[in-house]
Amino acid sequence: MGGVGTIPGVLAGVLIFGVINYGFTFVGMTPYWQLIIKGLIIVVAVAFDIRKYLAKR
Repeated sequence: MGGVGTIPGVLAGVLIFGVINYGFTFVGMTPYWQLIIKGLIIVVAVAFDIRKYLAKR
């Protein structure tokens, strides 16, 4: 099963993660916790996408 990606979607994702990364650095969060939180964000996003895909079936 392949996904469908769009240029605006990729740009939005990069922008969102850039803002998140800047915000974490600004508040002084350690890189270790930054990776954990960004990983959790990705897992949640994938879970929502799978749920959306299954609802279409």
